[in-house]
Amino acid sequence: MMNSPEKRDFVRMPVHCPLALRNSADQSTEMAELLDLSATGCRFISQRALDQGARLQITVNPQNPITPPLEAEISVIRCAQIDNGFDIAATIELVEPAIYLDED
Repeated sequence: MMNSPEKRDFVRMPVHCPLALRNSADQSTEMAELLDLSATGCRFISQRALDQGARLQITVNPQNPITPPLEAEISVIRCAQIDNGFDIAATIELVEPAIYLDED
């Protein structure tokens, strides 16, 4: 039995890297800063507020080229204004299959 103050089903892993946000309605893309990631959600800082329930596509490009990008569809569950933008939490609704490039 785990005696952790964390009550989540999946542990959040701190991940500080760029995150591309795409709005499928108008095909706009903007950059944000990913703060953490879990098996079912993510949290990031954006320069603009996002409505609760908004659905967006995200792409996270790892620094190590061996690992393919994470591409997923998210749904915003919380948006709070902070000093340097908006702290946004979202659930991961769908993850695209990874595409590994051959090194031949």
